[in-house]
Amino acid sequence: MSKVVLIVDDSIVSRMILKEIVKSNIPEVTIIEAGSGEQCLTKITPESEIDIGIFDYNMPGMTGIELIYAIDKILTIPKRALLTANIQDEIKQQAVQAGVVFLNKPICEEVISPFINS
Repeated sequence: MSKVVLIVDDSIVSRMILKEIVKSNIPEVTIIEAGSGEQCLTKITPESEIDIGIFDYNMPGMTGIELIYAIDKILTIPKRALLTANIQDEIKQQAVQAGVVFLNKPICEEVISPFINS
């Protein structure tokens, strides 16, 4: 089944790793990627059909949480995750309040695959 995955991370290396993991788990995937929240918002519309969103927390301009709330005003993404190396309880609480899954960095197959396949 074909899916659309949105990946937003200011690190090009992180985006490359995420894309490879996503492609290995979802062979028929379309990936939309952005390096910032602002760039992401220029790539989506209310008509965008996105199945999974993976968002870095620490990005210039706006955090991943701020981006998730901005996207919520435009469209619904059924499955969303927030990636961060910042494992403070406050960040975890923000993820819970936003209705997203909290995933610890570093990005690896063991962290991303269970989320994608859940």
